[in-house]
Amino acid sequence: MRTNPLLKRIWRHRLLYLFLLPAVVWFFLFSYVPLYGIQIAFRDFRFSGGFTGSPWAGLKYFRQFFDYYQSSQLIRNTILISGLKLTIGFAMPIVLAILLNEIRNLKFKKTLQTLSYLPYFVSWVVVVTLMQRLLTPYGGPVNDLLVSSGLLKDPIQFLNNTSWFYQIVIGSDIWKNIGWNSIIYMAAIAGIDQQLYEAAKIDGAGRFRQMWHVTLPGVRNIAVILFILAAGSLMSAGYEQLLLLNGPATAAIGSVLDVHVIGAGIGEGRLSYAAAVGLFQSAIALVLILAVNRIARKVSDVSLF
Repeated sequence: MRTNPLLKRIWRHRLLYLFLLPAVVWFFLFSYVPLYGIQIAFRDFRFSGGFTGSPWAGLKYFRQFFDYYQSSQLIRNTILISGLKLTIGFAMPIVLAILLNEIRNLKFKKTLQTLSYLPYFVSWVVVVTLMQRLLTPYGGPVNDLLVSSGLLKDPIQFLNNTSWFYQIVIGSDIWKNIGWNSIIYMAAIAGIDQQLYEAAKIDGAGRFRQMWHVTLPGVRNIAVILFILAAGSLMSAGYEQLLLLNGPATAAIGSVLDVHVIGAGIGEGRLSYAAAVGLFQSAIALVLILAVNRIARKVSDVSLF
């Protein structure tokens, strides 16, 4: 009887696969089991009837969302903010990882790395509160410094200001996540064969050319994989950040699908409607990942599958 090569390979590396078991169980319980509840997007969900006892509604709630007068605005704002975060923020962790790698003082390097990813563990509530204290025109240190130095004549209302809204959103997102996202690139850089750097030095390459010809190609495959995964978040601009930073003055450019879904589902109790909008987001995300993955496979020979 012929043994399956895949099963044979799994058994040979069974201890390594055992380490994957907690992650597999976690994804199964929290990512796949909840898929059973997707059906409420197609039902008039009632708590008394449950998932299967609630009457069938078909595409009622999908039509309801697209008939909503602000649906196009919500989609446009979500894509714009997510697109800005992706195009501007994606390269920043790579730059930070390369710069940290060039620091030769190990103690200083570790200190900077710790300070860079520390904001990731701070909640958006704390971050936005800190921004309010720093950026307020009524005695805020940022405005006071700009006015006293002559760069501004009068204090500026940075928050709840359409002129500064995108800069605040993108800047705070980069500041909060750049350090944490750079860790995987630091790991990729650490795995680059040091003989490549030695060969580059022999050929007369300086530190900049070593970064360009050795370090960047060394992290290229990881960057492509992470970009493919990040493309799936184009329909998700971030719930907590936009909920806290958006206000009446910036509602026209700051209202996004994530906040709309939470508001409709939890705030108004329209669970079927919220599930329908969330499913729409997930479907677009799946299409984007498949499309970007296919393009990446043709262009760079690197893909998820």
